[in-house]
Amino acid sequence: MAEPELKNTKFDAHVDAIEKHKALLEKLHLDSNTHLDEVNNSLERLTLTLEEYLKVLGIT
Repeated sequence: MAEPELKNTKFDAHVDAIEKHKALLEKLHLDSNTHLDEVNNSLERLTLTLEEYLKVLGIT
């Protein structure tokens, strides 16, 4: 995979994780029965996708 394509792929994956986490937080705000494990898993996904994107950019 070419570097610009890899950057775009990692960026898109991170943006997708952000959007999913936002939706989960909105759900938690409206329905406090949302399991905190779900929120934790979402945060872990955000961290992973951000780390991968930063590595592609050469920041980490």
